[in-house]
Amino acid sequence: MSHDTHDNHAHGASVGSYIAVFIALCVFTAVSFVANTLVHKGTMSQQTAFAIILGVAVIKATLVALIFMHVKWDWSKLYFMILPSFILAPFLIFALLPDIVLYWKSMAGK
Repeated sequence: MSHDTHDNHAHGASVGSYIAVFIALCVFTAVSFVANTLVHKGTMSQQTAFAIILGVAVIKATLVALIFMHVKWDWSKLYFMILPSFILAPFLIFALLPDIVLYWKSMAGK
């Protein structure tokens, strides 16, 4: 039994990690809310609040991906799926570009 528990802990987060990330997500959400409130009160500029909220969003997304999606422990497996996606995504954009341009030109004529 203890061997199974050790393997699960080595390949995933503990309950404490999930709770810590949950608390961090709550705190970061509050920071975003406060920044937005300060903009509406005129205390903070929109650009500063945007930078804060964007930074918070990146941190929250990273925490969720690393802990809840187990990227922290399974990166070697995901690497082989993500790398081809980064290579193929530009080809998809270039393949769809003629359709986008033709649609744009047809709508401009109306």
